[in-house]
Amino acid sequence: MGVFKGLFVSVYASNGAIRVLFLPVCYVLLSIPFVLVLARYYRIDSSIASFLFAERSFTDTLLQVFVSLVAFLLPTRIISARSQSVSQDGRKRRVQQMPYWIPGVRHWANVVFGGEGWMKGLRDSSITPIIAYNAAGAKHNIVLSPPLLDQLLKESNSLDEAEITKWSILRNTFNMPANTKTGYLELRPEIAKTIENELFKGPTMEAVLASSLSMLSESLPDLITFNSSIVDQMPWERVAGLDLTEETVEAECDLFGIINEFFCNAIIPPITGTPFLESYQLLASDLATFNQFYYPLALGLPRLYPLPGLPGAMLAKKRLLRNFERLFDELTNPPKKKVPDDDESVSGEETDADTPTPFTALNNLFTKHDMPIQARAAIALQLLHSVFSGVVPLACWTIVHIHHAAASANSQDTKETLIGMLLAETKLWAEAVQPPSIHPSFPAPPEISFKSIPKALESNSFPLLRSCINETRRFYKSSVATLKLNKSITVTDPETLRPGIQEKWELDTGSYIDIGISQSLINTSAANFLTPNSYKPDRFLHTPPPSSVTSPSAPYETLTTALLLAFVAGVLQLWDITAAPKKTFRDHMQEAQAAAAGEKQPQASRKAGSWVVPGAGDGAGVKVPRGEVRVRIRRRGRLPERNVVRRGKGSR
Repeated sequence: MGVFKGLFVSVYASNGAIRVLFLPVCYVLLSIPFVLVLARYYRIDSSIASFLFAERSFTDTLLQVFVSLVAFLLPTRIISARSQSVSQDGRKRRVQQMPYWIPGVRHWANVVFGGEGWMKGLRDSSITPIIAYNAAGAKHNIVLSPPLLDQLLKESNSLDEAEITKWSILRNTFNMPANTKTGYLELRPEIAKTIENELFKGPTMEAVLASSLSMLSESLPDLITFNSSIVDQMPWERVAGLDLTEETVEAECDLFGIINEFFCNAIIPPITGTPFLESYQLLASDLATFNQFYYPLALGLPRLYPLPGLPGAMLAKKRLLRNFERLFDELTNPPKKKVPDDDESVSGEETDADTPTPFTALNNLFTKHDMPIQARAAIALQLLHSVFSGVVPLACWTIVHIHHAAASANSQDTKETLIGMLLAETKLWAEAVQPPSIHPSFPAPPEISFKSIPKALESNSFPLLRSCINETRRFYKSSVATLKLNKSITVTDPETLRPGIQEKWELDTGSYIDIGISQSLINTSAANFLTPNSYKPDRFLHTPPPSSVTSPSAPYETLTTALLLAFVAGVLQLWDITAAPKKTFRDHMQEAQAAAAGEKQPQASRKAGSWVVPGAGDGAGVKVPRGEVRVRIRRRGRLPERNVVRRGKGSR
């Protein structure tokens, strides 16, 4: 958990005074350098120093401050460490809060500056399946046991979604108008039901999935077109830093850049409508930038905050909201088409209101309740971003880890490698074929088709590929999902170490349960998974993943998993991906000289790259790669040929 994610949790799920004072304090801190310059210019600092250290030296003052802090903080630490409350009747106990040093603030600074490392230390030192910390007056429970987490999630009558995820994110990150809070919270259950029925459930979900798979079938063979001219390249090639390393056979590019742009072109049009993506070419890159700076934006940091990339993220957010406002304005007030007088067959330009989509049904609900356009845009952007952030980063991580695991195995038999087994598992569903060429000089590109929509929705289909995807979720799942208890509940530890004794835990009314943080800590715990820091593709091959990895109750997970299965299987069937070698300054100079001279780099001098898993940064629900992952891509050879039956002259 990064600094901004921890700061967001500490500010918006803690004391109300901190929430109110946070932004004013940010502006004060930003103005401190200017204040110091003015104080130095008018020599105010000298006057203050002479007043403070007039009768004692700086060393004496520092020693006095140190002794005072020890005398004040040490008793607090001792008292807080002995504050455990245990009742003898039924062995029911309240969740123990971790000891702290500073009264009032308590663990607030630990969450902000210690983040995930501090919480992992608590997890590793704890002997209980549930612990708690206090962020300036707000008690947060962290669950460290999967069965206990399942038991808590079943107490739906005692749990409410916390303000931090119900409103704070929508208000700060997606610019939901403040005056719509009451109306939105009243309408929220109906909005959630409409979204589930129109996008994540039943025939409508299958229609969205079918449309996405159709787009994948059409565009996956053109993932790399091997065109040297940027004019002739596909949109995803232009943003991926494409470099042809072997004419029309092999190309080098940034893996996340090409996946982000390509995958968005397949999953977004069925939700928003094709005209929206055509009129907003920066949608994919803006969503990626927005997701990368999700928590700084959720904090509402000022534009002048010294964080590289933050101004660009704010501009991306502004463009996203402006285009979604345009979308809902067209859906609410469809523009009249201009039909040419001389050609009645031409119906004019197609608009976002022409083809019904899930957003059309959502807009009908908004219109019924007279919701402002700005509020509609904020809700729609949050919905689309939840799908994007749960699919695109996972697709990239899964492909990286599959190839990294296959390269590390060093198996001589290609059929026994991880990629070979995945190809065999999915080839009957994601069928890639090589159609015959019209002319020997112009070979036809390969084709791929997905045979069955329900197959992608079955929980037992493609067990190895599902295991790879779930293992990726275990590695990189990271959210701030938080629940609040509206009444106290008692849970029983099903994995107690003392035989014949059941330990019961009482959770206080008004306290929080950090579901997202609990899932991250469970997924990286050696108590729950063998070698948790290693990627094991077959970890969930014969064992179903726990609720910390998958969320069966989440409405979007069935759709996102099906999309991931189709994309990863399609890429593996059509494309051979290898790691690009890391280039030195000398390599760049040699390539530039060869290009200037019109010479081709000799094949023998090409180096082989090694797969390196990049670092991960916080995203909305899944961690995102930091830095580029340069790869080399070529078409997979030896695809089965598609036979074409030609009729003779006498055939009918």
